[in-house]
Amino acid sequence: MPKIKYDISKGLHQVAGKGLTINFLDFLAGNQNNLTGTAAAITDAEADSAKSSASASNIAAARMAPNAVNTLAFDAGAAGAIYLPKGTADTHLALHITGDMDEANALDIFCRGAADASGSEVLARQVIGAEYQGAAASSVLTAGTAAAPTSVKLIYTPAAAATNFLQVGSMIHFYCIVENQWLVKVFNVPEGAGSTGAFTVA
Repeated sequence: MPKIKYDISKGLHQVAGKGLTINFLDFLAGNQNNLTGTAAAITDAEADSAKSSASASNIAAARMAPNAVNTLAFDAGAAGAIYLPKGTADTHLALHITGDMDEANALDIFCRGAADASGSEVLARQVIGAEYQGAAASSVLTAGTAAAPTSVKLIYTPAAAATNFLQVGSMIHFYCIVENQWLVKVFNVPEGAGSTGAFTVA
């Protein structure tokens, strides 16, 4: 989506962004048909290693690919981390949760840190929440302002229970609305009552 400003000399005019694109509509709808890039299949061990030792090679192994439906087999047996790619405007990608997260260890989803990232990527100012809610903490407001957002990671912390709101089959879509700012949309599949688990940001 574009950023629009108004001033007396120019009236309404676009100052940033790429307008209403197919990628943005796909992001809103959760459509995967146009995500045809080579996906990253991130294993539980790779996510664990990227958290315990954030070396360049460990981060690279836990980096999601743009224009693709990436998979994550993280099971929350230990704390884990994964990384978004460079925040180029109009980039869309998805993450398919394939691991059963049923232990109380957090997953960090970092906007920056990958080798191709600029180091300026953040979560755009937004409320990130589960499409199909149940848990009290299944949504979170990112930090900063619309003009200057500051959150650099989304954190999901499950409970050690079979009742978490984000489980196998869940899809998380990411869209870079303007350069270096990511939007997030969560299409979740709850386990059982879906009454546990929490999103936070940092």
